[in-house]
Amino acid sequence: MSLIRENDFNSLQRSLLLFENAIHSDATMKLYTKGLQNFMQFVGYENKHDEYASLHSKVIDKHLEDYVLYQSHRKIKGITVRNYLKPIYLFLDVNRIQYFPKAINRLIPRDKTKKGSSKPFTDKDIQDMLDYTNSSRNKALVLFFSSIGGRPAVLTDPILCFKHLHVMPHGCKAVLMYENSDEEYWGFLTPEASNALEVYRDERIRNGEIISQESPLFAIQKKNRFKEELYLSIPALNSIFENLERKANIEKIKTGYRYDKALMYGFRKRFNTILKIESTVNSNIAEKLLAHKNGLDGVYLKPTREECFEEFLKAVPELTVSKAEKLSLKLEKSESEKDKKILKLELEMKEVYKLLEQIRN
Repeated sequence: MSLIRENDFNSLQRSLLLFENAIHSDATMKLYTKGLQNFMQFVGYENKHDEYASLHSKVIDKHLEDYVLYQSHRKIKGITVRNYLKPIYLFLDVNRIQYFPKAINRLIPRDKTKKGSSKPFTDKDIQDMLDYTNSSRNKALVLFFSSIGGRPAVLTDPILCFKHLHVMPHGCKAVLMYENSDEEYWGFLTPEASNALEVYRDERIRNGEIISQESPLFAIQKKNRFKEELYLSIPALNSIFENLERKANIEKIKTGYRYDKALMYGFRKRFNTILKIESTVNSNIAEKLLAHKNGLDGVYLKPTREECFEEFLKAVPELTVSKAEKLSLKLEKSESEKDKKILKLELEMKEVYKLLEQIRN
């Protein structure tokens, strides 16, 4: 998000300046700026924000009604129309323009179809994605989202860099996401995901890139239609996963306007399912690992990175995708448990020998 300086007041329209100053993240800025631009084009006031802000409220209300009716005619889902209205409402609010959102919202069509995006990706789905790409970056991305269960914005808000990555025990890594914001939280990479990220990093170094703490964790490749940005933006990320899912022929069923497995949120659904159903992870910390803020625990519970990591470790076997890796983890756990039992027996035998010595003496 660009900084606003004193001389910018002369170049920016005041109504737009207020709008931009009310947005506090790069990702939201891009989304809301585009949304407002679409509306201004629709009403014929593109690049005339101050002029539009001076219109009578009845005219603006009519524009809002027409915009909603237009989207309804296009068969746009109600939830999407609501998202279209958010940047427009913000613009009107910060410019103290009277309008009637409750009346406008009543015009939004109800979504009668069954909600899609309800199913998680399976291990097979994810393995198929891995098998159908030779790109070390794309493999690392697939395993990254499989391991953290995060939203796409974790890559861009702010830009996720190597300084946000921390080495943890057992071959894992910690990732600090949404740094210095109210949403800041820790996510973790399984040994499998950590290894894939290291392979990708080493490839970038071999190709001549100088990796620093400020380098983006995931970078745009040189020959790419998103090449104006060095980091991997959300449109670029969506494009990568659209291609992966298409090539891997992921089995999906269309429900209404959506598929039962969402493009990116299939990873999040899987992560949520594993943490809450298929493992013994503490439920409150599971919510933290999902970046949820539910109830008082969501506000007041502040577990440390290490406490979160201890709970994450319980889910590592299920979060791991490769069957070979899963088997290796089970064998490692079995060996560890066996070693503990042997150590316990040895200690018990030592106690027995001590007692025998005492009896003899």
